Amino acid sequence: MNNHQQDISLYCQQGPFELPATNQGLLDGYTFVFKDLFDVDGFSTGAGNPTWLATHVKAKSTSPIIETLLHKGARCVGRVQTDELAYSLNGTNVHYGSPVNPKAPECIPGGSSSGSAVAVALEQADFAIGTDTGGSVRVPASYCGLFGLRPTLGMLSLEHCFELSKSFDTAGLFSRDLTLMQKVFEELTPRQQDSDKVDTLCLDQDLAQFLSDERCQILTKWCENAGIRIKPVGFLADAGLSLASLSLMFRTIQGFEIIQTHDTWLSEHGDSLDPRILERVQWARTITEDDYLSAKSEQANFTQSLVNSIKVSKALWLIPTTPMGPPKLDIDDSALAQYRTELMGLTSIAGLAGLPQLHLPMTGLPEGPTGVSLMGLASSESTLIATAQRMLEGEVS
Repeated sequence: MNNHQQDISLYCQQGPFELPATNQGLLDGYTFVFKDLFDVDGFSTGAGNPTWLATHVKAKSTSPIIETLLHKGARCVGRVQTDELAYSLNGTNVHYGSPVNPKAPECIPGGSSSGSAVAVALEQADFAIGTDTGGSVRVPASYCGLFGLRPTLGMLSLEHCFELSKSFDTAGLFSRDLTLMQKVFEELTPRQQDSDKVDTLCLDQDLAQFLSDERCQILTKWCENAGIRIKPVGFLADAGLSLASLSLMFRTIQGFEIIQTHDTWLSEHGDSLDPRILERVQWARTITEDDYLSAKSEQANFTQSLVNSIKVSKALWLIPTTPMGPPKLDIDDSALAQYRTELMGLTSIAGLAGLPQLHLPMTGLPEGPTGVSLMGLASSESTLIATAQRMLEGEVS
């Protein structure tokens, strides 16, 4: 164990602390960490909770994502912390301590892939694997000044990985460098995608309100660099949807599925959870099957409408990844709960529709690290990355 790995708020002490590359490949020389939801043969997965760690046996298989990265020449330098059971977007953990946000030490790092983001932001790894159910890659990427990719639902294997919510769980990636993210993603996906040239980004007017003047200025410059126009749209208003209604739709589906999957363990060990997370579990228990089926029907209608709209526009969607920079560590619970509704409204758009979303970091903003995202149709990750590269030409990544 090196000095970095002695920080228990960041690295999991059950290991592994290192996994050597198993072959040579295009990822030779690169290092990565992985979130404490992915299994490694012979080691225990803790899901951010000491009682979960103590009540589960050592894994007998390794995540195919980790196996592939090692086979392609990358070297793993540790297992990193997560919010408990991945059921939070804050990046705080009452059991192990919360990893310090390197870009804004007085602010939360974002979660639940907190360790994945912080380790990359600290340059202790070149890239990281996280998971994103309700924003758990996109949010910490935003708060920690990184590129963060939530791929299309099902694009990357979640075999031998903790399940939170089957309708939304995705494996995702963090990096400081967009070219490296492209390389890692291509190595993980056997079928190579074509990238389309995009000249229009749609910005829903209900989302535009979250873009500060400073974010708008940077965004305008990026689009001018790339010869891209921003087209205002009113999709959400026309569909009679609000961020609050999207957030509730998402949380209803997620909450019901969490109870379906983990109720036995939660009934026995729920008192081991952070009270704020236990409160979410207790709320999730009130969701009926009718509530769930109704929300799934709304999800299907929303997805069809959104996908049709994107197809007709032949554009990508532009989304403020988070409503603002990272909240302060000492923000009170009621203010954080209100902020969470806005945040989950933004992150639920791609989540509900199962679409890929790529966060582009902006630095030097008065509000702190944040940025914008590009979202496209299923399997358009290469187009998102290529469009981002055009926008950021001339910028230092």
